[in-house]
Amino acid sequence: MSKTVFVIGCNGYIGHPLVQRLLFKKWNVIGIDNLLKEKQIKEAGDISAIPSNLNFSEREEKLKKIGNYEQYKYDLAQNLEEISSLIQEYKPKAIFNLAHIPSAPYSMISKDHANLTLMNNIIGTNNLLWDITRHSPHTHYITISSTGTYDHYCNINIEEGYFKIEHNGRKSEDLVFPRKGNSIYHTSKISNTYLIEYLTRIWGLKATDVMQSVVYGSYTDEIHKSEINTRLLGGDTHGTVINRFTIQAVTGVPLTVYGEGKHQRGIISLNDSIQALEIALENEPENGQARVWNQLSEWYSMNELAEMVKEVGNRKGLDIDIEHIETPRPEYTGDHYYHYKTDILESLGYRPTRSIEQEVDYTMDKIDTMLVPELRKIVSRPTFSWRKKNEN
Repeated sequence: MSKTVFVIGCNGYIGHPLVQRLLFKKWNVIGIDNLLKEKQIKEAGDISAIPSNLNFSEREEKLKKIGNYEQYKYDLAQNLEEISSLIQEYKPKAIFNLAHIPSAPYSMISKDHANLTLMNNIIGTNNLLWDITRHSPHTHYITISSTGTYDHYCNINIEEGYFKIEHNGRKSEDLVFPRKGNSIYHTSKISNTYLIEYLTRIWGLKATDVMQSVVYGSYTDEIHKSEINTRLLGGDTHGTVINRFTIQAVTGVPLTVYGEGKHQRGIISLNDSIQALEIALENEPENGQARVWNQLSEWYSMNELAEMVKEVGNRKGLDIDIEHIETPRPEYTGDHYYHYKTDILESLGYRPTRSIEQEVDYTMDKIDTMLVPELRKIVSRPTFSWRKKNEN
């Protein structure tokens, strides 16, 4: 059995700690990244609240000291021959495709940003699946989608990818659970779900399509050992809600809750996201199966999350305010029914390891207070609204 794993998007918020986890577990890892995220962060004027001064090459040298690691600067939509050759050469046990533009706000900035998101996310997925079936059909394809591809307000339990219904007296076979995008980014992920399901089914591949909730925090067991940090962002286009609240708390900026703040979202800590991806690697689906699971530990309203961050900050002597502002997104912010099924991952041994309080406390201590003036400008309040029509 091959002990080689590809991590495409190896320089990302999740990709980098995943590489470390695999190296510590003695996997041979091939890392691939096009460094697009660095350009996007610079364009947005954002900075990481936990500095990582290592460039791509320097990070590679550090990771090689942990285990067997090689790294390439390739683009899934552009470097077709190079990536195809790597798959043919290594025939990896699994390919983690994390090389997606993961930001809903970024995808809504303009037509050009939307097109780049669609090209990167959908064409990159298609290229990989064709190369896998051609050169290494036993490779397990693992990718992260989003719980945001479901309808948060559907008023029923959200199943894990598939469901059965009875309609007009007839019962269905398995159907793909309905999707409803809330951005160009989420729409690209919906397209990928159908693409993965179709190509896996007709070619007899193995795929795990993870519907992941909002990831937060900066801790993994391996980062704690290696001290090679992943980035932590809090800006409009790339910061996730708890990370943004955490940075706001440390910098003395009110925690900006959108609208009424009663709308709920699922969350999972960074360490537990990596745990779940490792479980996917160790538990392959059957040939011809595009397995889908909901990857989240718990869910709360935005008001509840803000209060949790405030409580942790208060214990550390921080004076924290919460401010409700108009939501920049076309979303309902009132109370609603919200319940995800999470049976598959739990049946494979997943158990949460990090609470919100633990993660926020740890991350607050990691934020570089020398960066407070710059960070305060970034996280003061959202400056981009996709309610407006934007220029190309």
